[in-house]
Amino acid sequence: MRIKWIFTVLLIVIFGFGITPVTADTKYPEKEVRIIVNYGAGGGVDRTGRSIQRFLPDDLGVSVLVENHKGAGGKIGYKYFLKQDKNPYNILCAFIPALTNVGVKEPGLFDPKDLAYINVQWSDPAILVARKEVPFNTLEEFIEHAKANPGKLSFAISGKGAVGYLLADAFFKKMGLKINMVPYASGGKARAALQGGHVQMTAAGAGTMLTVKEIVKPLGVFWSKPVMGWPEAKPINDSLKKYNVKVAEGAAYRFFAVHKETKENYPEEFKKLVNAFKKTTTQNKGFIEFCDKSMVGRDWYGPEETEKILTDAHLEFEKILKK
Repeated sequence: MRIKWIFTVLLIVIFGFGITPVTADTKYPEKEVRIIVNYGAGGGVDRTGRSIQRFLPDDLGVSVLVENHKGAGGKIGYKYFLKQDKNPYNILCAFIPALTNVGVKEPGLFDPKDLAYINVQWSDPAILVARKEVPFNTLEEFIEHAKANPGKLSFAISGKGAVGYLLADAFFKKMGLKINMVPYASGGKARAALQGGHVQMTAAGAGTMLTVKEIVKPLGVFWSKPVMGWPEAKPINDSLKKYNVKVAEGAAYRFFAVHKETKENYPEEFKKLVNAFKKTTTQNKGFIEFCDKSMVGRDWYGPEETEKILTDAHLEFEKILKK
């Protein structure tokens, strides 16, 4: 009788004060969801975030807002994300290797295990390109020209954590090539410099570089096979066999994730969020048509495969950055 009386009193207290007991029956989402992009507008990460923003509300049931927090190669936006509430209303849109670079520069700031991944939407293999008027057409011809003209060719850098810069710079050093590396504040500004003829070369994600395809020729891709949009571009390591040299390969891996505590503390809500992303990415016709027209990737890997892809990529780029 005493136990029953105590239970009755507790119920009176709970409902008398308008406190709703927590149950497994979550109503998530009940408000707007934010996608925090740690870069400015117009770049590959921003385009990835905004592509899903337009159509995710169809499958999630609430509006989705994209916030840009640019600066310091993605560090400012990532730090901002880390300070936000660890719940399923705050989503990060970022990319590796930029976050790897952030973690190398400020040890302890980024570890792949700090995040719970939703999906890698756009794996964009790096491609090395040059303006059409340069006096070489193949990677082999470029190498011979660069050796004969040290420091005469200029290369646009879009950021020290950009996949194109990291892989191209490692390649140049391995081949003993002296290339004039010119830094720009963003990928968009680097491509604008290339278009304006201020530099002769650059490297970036192959999908991203399609925006300037009419003025450049590909010298090779840092990938094991040809990539979409550039069927004529040979894998760089195939061309380097004659030199008995092999260089690192990789891509800009643009992904969505939440705090690891979000998945731990809100497992059912996390599942709902993942399912909404999956439905949008694989079934939403508007999203699929938009991505294809806008040249934005739309792969679906899911949380487990995404974690493996990004962890492996992080370790590979970390080796390059620490050399």
